[in-house]
Amino acid sequence: MPYRDDGVDAPDGRHTLFADPAATFPAPGYNCSGFLVTASRALLRRPLPLDAVKRDRKGDSGPGSRQGEDWDFGYDLILNVSEGLPRRILITGAPLPDPANIDAAKTRGFPLHDAAAWKEALSRLRPGEMALAALSKDVKGRLLYYHVALVVRDPSGRVFFHHATPGTGVHRLEISAPAGMAALGKEFAEKRFGDKWVLLVAVPLP
Repeated sequence: MPYRDDGVDAPDGRHTLFADPAATFPAPGYNCSGFLVTASRALLRRPLPLDAVKRDRKGDSGPGSRQGEDWDFGYDLILNVSEGLPRRILITGAPLPDPANIDAAKTRGFPLHDAAAWKEALSRLRPGEMALAALSKDVKGRLLYYHVALVVRDPSGRVFFHHATPGTGVHRLEISAPAGMAALGKEFAEKRFGDKWVLLVAVPLP
């Protein structure tokens, strides 16, 4: 499906926009957030109203935020989508508390280009779970959660990173295969616009 800036589906199935839920388009189109919400609505069988998924959970990313407006939008989004579900951060080391109780500025997951960290994180994804991913980067001292994606394992055991980007639209990369992981690294160049980290939050599928 094509990329549409701010594009998302409403719970009633209309193709619309986050900023203008009254807008209606004849065909689908999604940005990364819109794809994650729309796909999660189907996978998790949840209504996911747009106002609820956009909620600024800690009231710290409004227009006057010290860190910049919407700096943690991607982090808030994956927690709002998974609200009320049992969830775990997929990361090396001791189990962490509920993702809702951590500091998004300090707990960012692991470096996006760390192949060993990916292998460890994906080994912790249990059968019957998917993971919501929030990517962050530090740009000139400003932390920004700027991209989101879904990580899903198919019945044969292959793991895919599903997301939407302006150049390609909605697509997936098989990150359980070296070629897919290499493609992911290429899509998010390591030193362009700051080092990148990924936070993976696992949730059960119904």
